[in-house]
Amino acid sequence: MKQRNNEDRLMGGHKPQPSEDAPPMANPMDFVTPTEFVALPSRGRYPEGHPLHGEDSIEIKYMTAKDEDTLTNRSLLKKGLAIDRLIQNVIKDKSIKARSLYVGDRNAIIIHARASAYGTEYKTSVQCPACGEVSKFSFDLSDHEEYLGDGWKDTSLEDNGDGTFTLKLPLSDIQAVIRPLNGQDEIDLISNSKLKEVTNDMITKQMKKFTVSFNGFTDAKTINHVVDNMTAIDSKYIRDCFRLISPDVTMEQNFVCKHCEHEEVMVVPFGTDFFWPDR
Repeated sequence: MKQRNNEDRLMGGHKPQPSEDAPPMANPMDFVTPTEFVALPSRGRYPEGHPLHGEDSIEIKYMTAKDEDTLTNRSLLKKGLAIDRLIQNVIKDKSIKARSLYVGDRNAIIIHARASAYGTEYKTSVQCPACGEVSKFSFDLSDHEEYLGDGWKDTSLEDNGDGTFTLKLPLSDIQAVIRPLNGQDEIDLISNSKLKEVTNDMITKQMKKFTVSFNGFTDAKTINHVVDNMTAIDSKYIRDCFRLISPDVTMEQNFVCKHCEHEEVMVVPFGTDFFWPDR
């Protein structure tokens, strides 16, 4: 007795034929991570030779599951390097080093990377400056402004054309050369702080980082001595000049306390939940 073909029996003797109209299945290995262009607050005000010199934007990739692993890596978190590694991962052009970017440009990348991954709504806990009560508040990450670092144009600061600026301290008449901070400076400041917290001498440490020279002296011994001993008038002036030359992203939104109805414009706080929204 001839045994019937099981496949023919189960299919009623008819084998299914693929539809000619059905599109071919895409190979998942061919998937390309989408990208977006992020406007740089610096508008490419980098020294000649830098990959972003004269560029007003940078192309970044959307965050991936692997990037989420980076943000939870205990070793990187302990060293304060998780965000730096994330920035490097999402930059499409690998000739661009994340640590060479100005802090303001890095902030722009972080904001856009987070928004593309989890949306523009950012819910976090906010403490009211008036009553001290903590409540949940929702911020819109798309509501931000760029500061191009060009406020110095109406002052006596001189642009040296290489990313540095020259100024004269008002009381001591010392000539100083300063520059915006970059990612490497930011990492150095974090790693030199005990327990990764802001220390009492953070103001002078930052000044020593953004100062290139005093009266032409570029050695660390001279810079450290002048910073530690300059008057408060000179200190405030050089810090004000530093803010004027530093491009950044301004994230300020109106906050209304649910407990006491106090209303105030606040800087959006980037807490530990910035990349891990309550979903």
